[in-house]
Amino acid sequence: MPWYEYSPSSGSSKPFVEVRLWHGAKSVRLIALVDSGADASLLNIQYGDLLDLDKGAAQSVPSIVASGEEIATYRWPGLLLELQFEQERFPFEGSFVDFGAGDGENLVGRRDFFQRFVIQFWDTAELMNIDLSPDYPRSVP
Repeated sequence: MPWYEYSPSSGSSKPFVEVRLWHGAKSVRLIALVDSGADASLLNIQYGDLLDLDKGAAQSVPSIVASGEEIATYRWPGLLLELQFEQERFPFEGSFVDFGAGDGENLVGRRDFFQRFVIQFWDTAELMNIDLSPDYPRSVP
């Protein structure tokens, strides 16, 4: 079982992972918080800009964040976007948000990331285990 160390962030350690966001042959690498409390993944809209996604063609969808605040998020229904963690690539089911000048964090959540993997947090040791879900068996060489 693969274990991953938490990464330092603003004076504390958090469960971050490196993922890649794909649109066709274009991709961008980003760091995201593994958030079991997030219904869906939420990424900074700037990554969509880097992949040449037209914000004017995006569907604006109101979403409720952990604080209870309603924010505008953006989606491109029908457009194939994918996340990749290590060797696994799968459909991105989340949304984008304009963090502006704020200190927002990219989140990978339950609707896409947690569907593909079994995740175990060991906070005392600041470790997390991320393994493929039994629904997605590994290839046998």
